[in-house]
Amino acid sequence: MTTTGAPGQPSHPRRRRIPLWDTVITGACLALALAAAIWFALLSGFLAMGGDPCAPGSPCMDEVGRGIQVYLLGMLAVMVIGPAAVIVAAITRTWMFIWALATVLLLPVPCVIGSTIVNHASELSTVGPARP
Repeated sequence: MTTTGAPGQPSHPRRRRIPLWDTVITGACLALALAAAIWFALLSGFLAMGGDPCAPGSPCMDEVGRGIQVYLLGMLAVMVIGPAAVIVAAITRTWMFIWALATVLLLPVPCVIGSTIVNHASELSTVGPARP
């Protein structure tokens, strides 16, 4: 005699429902992250002024370029990875608001690092181009 399972239990387990408060907080955090990303992207234009004290052909301009790349590409990475993690959390039925909140909190990090690189690039402006 073969039994297929315990009587009274469904053949498929019931999936956990995502609470409404989790969805609302997640949506608010992602909207805030998007607004902050747009604001930071608009402010990134001021980073180009970091190259004003640089002598032409000096390594200072390369550092300013690297700082702008860190600023923008880091922000892009956070804005891609964060919502992707929220989608994975929604599929696996775990807390989504944690990933959305992490996106909001991590968004300023590449902006600060990129701005610091651009700020320190002016110290390189005193060094002229290498002579052969």
